[in-house]
Amino acid sequence: MMHAWERPSTGAAAAQAGAMSDLVPVLGTERLVLRAPLIGDFQPYAGIFMSGRAAGLGGPFDREGAWNDFCEAVAGWMLRGMGLWTIIEREGGVVLGFGYLWQEYGDPEPEIGWVLTEAAEGKGYAREAAEAIRAHAFDTLGMATVVSYVDHDNGRSIALAERLGAVRDPGAEAAMADPVRVYRHRPEGRA
Repeated sequence: MMHAWERPSTGAAAAQAGAMSDLVPVLGTERLVLRAPLIGDFQPYAGIFMSGRAAGLGGPFDREGAWNDFCEAVAGWMLRGMGLWTIIEREGGVVLGFGYLWQEYGDPEPEIGWVLTEAAEGKGYAREAAEAIRAHAFDTLGMATVVSYVDHDNGRSIALAERLGAVRDPGAEAAMADPVRVYRHRPEGRA
């Protein structure tokens, strides 16, 4: 059930929201577009974060928790100049998932992250999106390093972080409040 606060604004408020969305960088790959999240993207976001797919991401969440997580990720653009992208197919515009360059509450440093719909898994979309996000972090924002926080049981994301050339950082892992693998990306570590 969609709540009133999940519906897009209208009129001048919608125009203002659109103008703000236009400030989020659009990243492109051969098959994907990473664009600003729209309020309508909350439905697929909730579908992921309210399911077992969110087990390694602090979930699964109830609808309120998914909404709060979505809003925190979107707010990152205003507060930190980095946040959530909606990953869509270049041809057809289907929402495939979400990519992050953000620093959520409790994170000691900025993170590259990815989460896909079940239908989008296994097609190389996460790697394609992560490479675009990493390039943005290093080439556009001039970051020297970013990390990926990966649950110990998330074999697919562990394998992807390693294919991306990220290296486990035991010192960063020891500093984390929750047990998690920390994979460090550096510009020279690009695959």
